[in-house]
Order: sequence, then structure tokens, then C-alpha cells
Amino acid sequence: MNPSSKPPILLVDDEPEMLFSLKGLLRREFDLHTAESGKEAMEILGRQEIHVVMTDQRMPEMTGVELVRRVKCQYPEAIRIVFTGYADIKSVVDAINRGGLYRYITKPWDPDDLIDLLREAAAEYEKIVESKQLLCDMRAFLLKCRDAIDAKKPAETDGPSPDIEQLARMTDDLLNRLGSAAGLPPETTDPCP
Repeated sequence: MNPSSKPPILLVDDEPEMLFSLKGLLRREFDLHTAESGKEAMEILGRQEIHVVMTDQRMPEMTGVELVRRVKCQYPEAIRIVFTGYADIKSVVDAINRGGLYRYITKPWDPDDLIDLLREAAAEYEKIVESKQLLCDMRAFLLKCRDAIDAKKPAETDGPSPDIEQLARMTDDLLNRLGSAAGLPPETTDPCP
């Protein structure tokens, strides 16, 4: 993301007045997208890169917890926040356990605190994306190293060099570990699927 651009935030609430109020508060710092239902939110996520999803918990048809659970599965990098006017501990636990929630906040909130929270969430998104890219870059480098090692292995008649074989094993081990950290199967050769 361009440092001068605004982080894209998706606000989800079935009350248009709440969305209007949030847009008035947040429009200067964030690229805002709004949805009045979980279904509409998923449609927006399907066509627009979103860094942070902030959703009301109590909505008809799909609760905020259900929405963040779907977002976690389909858009795992997106930071997920649930807000509500009701302190329902079961919803909080569900949101954390099933939706991989970044924060759960209650209404009313302090406007400055909410802006700070969304800034932190957007920064967290950037860290996640940068970390995944670093893992992909490291995996690509190690694949090149493994190719170079394979090219330097002596012919079978000469017998394998212990140093080359150890380096090959270490490279393969690192590739597998990086693949696991990046969510890739060990045999994947494409560093960034």
C-alpha cells in the first residue's frame, strides 16, 4: 500500500444512522466502505481489497461473529473487529475463538480511541502482509540455493560431498519450515501461490 493512501476499512452495521455517523468520524483518515449486512460485506470483500473489517455483532441473518468467521476463512489477512452495544460474553468468546478477532469493543466508544484502534489495526494488517511477503521471498531464495546445490553435487561415482549433502538437507529443512509458516505444503515449489 502506498504510504500516502488511506487504509481501506469496511464498516458493517444494519443501522444506516450508525454507518453515517462512523463515516463522518472516519472519512478523513480511512478509505471507507460500508455494508448493511454480512452478505453485502462479503460481496464488497470479493471485489475490493479491505484491510480492516469492523462489524456490529447484532444484525439480522448473519451476526458479526458469523461474518468475521467467514472473513477469517476467505480473507485471513483482513483484521477483524466486532462492536456491539450489548456486553454478551458468549459472543465475545465466540468472536475470539472462531473469528480470530483482533478486538471486541462496546458502544459507546470514545471517537479518538476508535480512530487509534483502527490505525493500529491497519498497521497490524501491513505487518502481516509484509511478513508473508518476506517468507515468500526467503522461500524463493532458498529454492534458488537448492538448485545451485544440486548443480554442484559431484557425480555419484565420486561419492557425495558431506558438506554439500549437509547444506542440501539444511536448505530442504528451511524450505519446509518456511512453507509451513507461509501456509504452503512442503512440496510446493512456487514461492508465492
